[in-house]
Amino acid sequence: MTDAVWKRVEEILTSDTFKWFVAFRHPKEIWENHRPYLILEISLLFFALLTFKHAWRSGGRFLYLWFATILHGLVVESLSYFVPDIDNFWHAQSMVMFLGKRLPLHVVVLYPVFIYTAVATVSRLRLKSWAEPFAAGLAVVLLDVPFDIIGIKFLFWTWHDTDPSIFDRHYWVPWTSYYFHAAFTSSFVILFFGTRHLLCNSPSKYEADGFLKEMVCTLLTGLLAMPLGVIQFLPLYHPLHDMFNIHTEVCVMLFLTIYMATAWIADRNPTSNARSSSPGALDELGLLITLHFLSYILLVAFESPELIKSEGIHQRTGNCSSMSPVHTAFGQVLSRQTYLCTSDYDESYFDFHCVSGAKPPADGLDWYTICGNAFANKLEYMIVVFAFSILGLVVYRQFLICSGKQPVGKTSRSLANDRQKKKKN
Repeated sequence: MTDAVWKRVEEILTSDTFKWFVAFRHPKEIWENHRPYLILEISLLFFALLTFKHAWRSGGRFLYLWFATILHGLVVESLSYFVPDIDNFWHAQSMVMFLGKRLPLHVVVLYPVFIYTAVATVSRLRLKSWAEPFAAGLAVVLLDVPFDIIGIKFLFWTWHDTDPSIFDRHYWVPWTSYYFHAAFTSSFVILFFGTRHLLCNSPSKYEADGFLKEMVCTLLTGLLAMPLGVIQFLPLYHPLHDMFNIHTEVCVMLFLTIYMATAWIADRNPTSNARSSSPGALDELGLLITLHFLSYILLVAFESPELIKSEGIHQRTGNCSSMSPVHTAFGQVLSRQTYLCTSDYDESYFDFHCVSGAKPPADGLDWYTICGNAFANKLEYMIVVFAFSILGLVVYRQFLICSGKQPVGKTSRSLANDRQKKKKN
């Protein structure tokens, strides 16, 4: 009986279906060929543990918030791989990969590292409900900017060469990436607290009101935050960029300015518990923020992207003249090259100098090796990454230490006990 069970388990583990669902890579191989990537991967896994510890310690809806970010991340990532119009990026191969080696484990937990951290820290500002989503969106952008700049330069992922939605770049980061993080995070916050307002009876938005109700809120948030985020591209980005050919940088700056103005207006008249009379103490999130920004400062200062070899799934190579339609959420049909044209591409953060003969891959391949390129101006990169990292540290210090205390998360059982005590008194 035992032998039969183990034989069946072995059959499952060696099946093509299981290998498609999850694959593993030895960390030694990553360390030898893609060291910054392994450092990032381990860091994000550790940061995710810090956010979960914070959620567990805080209790109440903080735990549901954490799991909602995981579900949201799975929805965003999986749809991005399998909907052709938005399939425009490819992650490097990490220690644990899912979904046909497209989804790294550390990218799954990136969502709580970014979104949970932002929402939990912004909660200390005690902003009005109409402003809190926009402040959280901006807080995620602060976490993302140095991450994105370092990530593309060190080949943590690659972008489609000619996709119109990511064509305009900022240090090879698509400007729409910043728009995406702000829009999707604010949509997530609107749904997470909006569904509570509709379905739950708890007096405070971080007090849990029963497992079933909270699970419904969690599921609705995880599933619907992405489509609501896409809707935010409709009134500003798509008409300006797609119809009037306005540079994406302008669209993003307008969008983020609206977010900043909304959050600033709300914060101009703070409630009495939105400011601390004495400096607060750093907790798990404070440690996360410190290590998060410090890691990018160290990577840009001491790592060399020209030594990186990234073997894995990238944009499929092929006929340079083949074009594919791109359907936008605004209803327009744009176009992009179907394949990476290895003789004429505009992604100078990688080439093929480290492969045998420095030859690009043949046509028809989506698994091949690319090589990192040296900084064109390392001092410039250092200044940019240092500046955004220091800005992030300063802003998050205001959130964590100079603002009010974190809202209390309670379970439905503790709420019931509180009500009974009030009745007795």
